[in-house]
Parts: sequence; C-alpha cells; structure tokens
Amino acid sequence: MNHGTKKSSIVLLLFILMAGIVSACSGGGSSTAATNKGDAGSSEKKEQAKPSGALVIYHMSETINPEQVTNFNPFLPTGNWGTFFDYVFDPLYFFNPVKGELLPRLAEKEGAWSGDKKTYTVKLNMKAKWHDGKPFTVDDVIYSFNAIKQNQVLDRYQLWGDQRLKEVSAQGADTVVFKLGASFPSLPYYLTTVSIVPKHLFEKENPTTFLNKTPIGTGPFVFKSLNDSAIVLQKNPEYHLGAPNIDQLYINRYNNSSTLTLALEKGDVQASAGTVAMPNVPKLLENPANKMQIFPGLNTFSVIMNNEKPGLNDLAVRKAIQQAIDRPSLIDKGESNGVFPANPGFLSSVFGEMTDKKLVEDASYGYNPKAAIKSLEDAGYKKNAKGIYEKGGKELSFTYHMAANAPAQNKEGAMITAWLKEIGIDTTVKLVTWPELTKLSMSGDYELLQNGLSTPPDPQAQLEVFHSKMTAPTGTNTPGLNYMRFKDAEIDKWLDEASSADEAKRKELYYKVQKKVADLAPMAVMYNVGGHIPYRVDLFTNYNEKVPVFSALSLKEVKKK
Repeated sequence: MNHGTKKSSIVLLLFILMAGIVSACSGGGSSTAATNKGDAGSSEKKEQAKPSGALVIYHMSETINPEQVTNFNPFLPTGNWGTFFDYVFDPLYFFNPVKGELLPRLAEKEGAWSGDKKTYTVKLNMKAKWHDGKPFTVDDVIYSFNAIKQNQVLDRYQLWGDQRLKEVSAQGADTVVFKLGASFPSLPYYLTTVSIVPKHLFEKENPTTFLNKTPIGTGPFVFKSLNDSAIVLQKNPEYHLGAPNIDQLYINRYNNSSTLTLALEKGDVQASAGTVAMPNVPKLLENPANKMQIFPGLNTFSVIMNNEKPGLNDLAVRKAIQQAIDRPSLIDKGESNGVFPANPGFLSSVFGEMTDKKLVEDASYGYNPKAAIKSLEDAGYKKNAKGIYEKGGKELSFTYHMAANAPAQNKEGAMITAWLKEIGIDTTVKLVTWPELTKLSMSGDYELLQNGLSTPPDPQAQLEVFHSKMTAPTGTNTPGLNYMRFKDAEIDKWLDEASSADEAKRKELYYKVQKKVADLAPMAVMYNVGGHIPYRVDLFTNYNEKVPVFSALSLKEVKKK
C-alpha cells in the first residue's frame, strides 16, 4: 500500500534534515499549553525507582492544556489531544509516515478492490475486543462510518458524497464493504482518519456532542484516569496485535516546551510526541542516552488569511504578504533548520512526483519586499502619514492571531509581523491557545492567523483544503479545512476530476492546482513540519523505529532494560 513515488523523496528529505539540528514547533498545532500542578519530575523519579516486580511505568510528555482534555470523542475536532486516540482506539488502518505506508489495525490485511474500482472490501481482525469486555463486531465499523454520514459536521474530509462513499455494509460477520459513487483510489488512506467507536455506547448518545469522559476503545492502552498533571493509561493485556510490555503509559502534562525539555534532559520522562525546546536540542543530544527520530510530515505551517475579509479579498494584498515572508530565515532562525521548505502550492514533498517542486524554488513566490510593495502600489494603495498602505480610506491593518506559550511560534510571528510592517502592512498581535486558534479558523472570526494545517495522508486530501466544498461563509463553521474561505471554480473542477483519475492524469491535474494556488495566494506558507521526536534509551529499549517511536505501535513494543 505504499505510495510508489514517495520513497526517493523521503530518503532525500531525511538526508537533508539530518544535516541540521532538529527542532520542534513548540508543540505545533496539536500541542498546547497545560496546567501542570505540582512537581511532576519528583513524582516520576520516585515511580521509576520502585523495586523490581513493581509496575513498569513509561513516562511520556507533552504540552496538553485543560481545553484539550474536555472530551475523548474521536469524532470531534476540538477539545482533545489527538495523539490520545492512537493509544486507546483503533482505525482500520494506520498511516505510517516513516515508511509512507498503511499498516492494519482493525483490518486483518490490505483490502481488495473490485474490477471497476468502485468497491473496497476489508476483512476485520476479529480477535479485537472492547476494553469493557464486549466483543468487537462488524456493526461497530458500520456505525462509526454512518455516524459521520448522518452528521455532516463530523465529515471533516468529505468522505461521503456522490463521488465517494455511497454505502458501508457488512459481508458476513467479519467483512466490511465500502461502495463508492465513482472510482476513488485514495479511499484506503482516508480510512486512517476514522477511529472505530463502540456502537453499544455511542448509539445511546449524540455523536456531535458526546464528551465520552470514560472512553472505551480497542487499542493497546486502556484509559485509567485524568488529573492536572497527567493522563494515565494502562496496558490492554488482550490487545489483538499483542499486549504492551509496559504496564502503564503515564502521559505527563507540561505547561511549556522548556520545562518539558528539561524533564527529558534529566531523565524524568522518556519521550515526547514531538514537542521540544529548540535552543536545548544541542545540549539534549550531547547525552548518548537521548536520540531524535526524524521523518517527513503532513503539517504545513502558514499565515492563514481569511479571503473574505476586506483587504484580504484583494489578490494584490495576499500576494504582497506572500512575498514579504523570508522563509529561509524562518527555517534557520525560528526552526534551526529542522523543518522542510514549504511548497507555495501547498502539496507536501512527501508525495514525490505528485508535488511540483519547481514552485518551491520559484523566486516569484519567494521573499521579495520590493515586489510586494510594487504589487500594492500597482493595485492603487498609497502610504498614509503612518507609513501604512491604504485605499479608499481603509488601512491595511489586520489582527494577527498566533499561539500563546509557544516560543518558536512567537519568535516567528514577531519576524513575520516585522516584515509586514516593512512593506506597509500593520498588524495587531493577539495571543490565544492552540484550541482557540482552531475555533477561530473554523468560524472565520479572524483576519490573519498563524497555524499549521494537517491533512490525511493523500495528495487529493491535502489539495482539497482549497476545494469550495470544504469551506463556509465567515461566521459558519467550515465542514473541512478550507479555513481561508477560498473559492475557485477551476480548482474545484480539477480536483473533482483528479479524485477518480489514474495516476498520470492525477499528476497533471495536481500540478495545475498547485500552480494556481501559488498564484492566488489564499495563504502564505511558512514551512512543512515532519517528525522530530526526542526519546531516551537509557531505561527502555525495543523502540520500533520503523514507525513513529511515540506511536501506539512502537510503545506497545517498548521494554524496560
């Protein structure tokens, strides 16, 4: 199930990344500030010092704030820490970004396509069992997909529709049949985005509002408790892919990346899900007990623009913002060369030949403040007494939202707003939490917003960020990731055609989409974020480095030395 075009691209990207000091984006769009009461480090040392025969406790770490533990419903896009679901629930397949492949979770093996490519049949692993002891059934899978169908607000990636899923049904007691309206070769990769939930619990609730405070899954770890300092999970001794070797996964919650990184340096915790304070990385890696796993990713950080807002609905302004950002400086000074150059056409380089890499090097989309100023002046903007461009009495002055308690993001935001000031665009910075950024993005209650967009592992899914079906008017939550409120009829047409096309035709259409996205500048890309995962090897061994080391499939293999 590999993307055949990915392998050489991934190898090249890994080589490039290894050449520099690896860094993190202070938790990125999925990690947020936390309330961390008490001294987590001291309690961790006591637990690690327990005599032989005691519980084997593995200490993870992340910045997880109170707003990310308000619910454990995998259908909901906000109010939770996404990595949690990998430990407690299973999808049918897991996308492994290290190898660019799909791995079975609740599926027994790779699914089978019908001759006309409109039916995909998946045999289930019937050894799976819910944490409450109830049997896992084919009806749980059918319920999970139909819940998304019946509640459009949950269908973030538009899996259902005339040209996509038409029906999900059972074939006997152990097989699920996905029937499509048209050929949709991306389907298996989209299946990784749906955590399968227990029908016997969820059918009693409204899946759009259910908070699922005591989650029951089929995953390798079982929810035990939540407190201000940690999320505590226990091993699932009956996990169908093999029971974890550790008894307890203790996910320590920190309020910032610096404190978290200090805990890693001291050995109080064994890994993070990607958060690390970049200035501390050289010191961290001086110790041979510490390692860093590196792999490409699907998250592109950008200055996201609301294309419906006055000023930002003008291509000349969006183009000027695009040309005002010095991306090499952001990557060097903000990210210590630990991230990938972003494609102005948005498609990540992990997709190999599907990505138009020439756009990354094209100077017309790069840093050019003189061209930015010319773009504004050619469009009729004139500087006022304050040095800010205006037209018709309306200044180019915008509120700029970015994450609080995120040192790297704050540094980069300061660089970007300074560059915008240099070309005559004024900004007022407003710091909010990561979950608040997501809410603002969805509702459109913003002008400029600095954040990452992470998509399913398929080029169709990534480029459909720009499809009009993925957006909604400002004031209404978007059904997908088109937070920019961007619409273009040609891009819609090309993406609709690519959805069911063969590989050669898809490439041709994706190149057209990327070029037009770069030209219309609905957002100003910053960089692409892959995995840069710090972990320790002094107390634990047997990490599976063929998958992300913090993932459920790795942590279930980890053993205490």
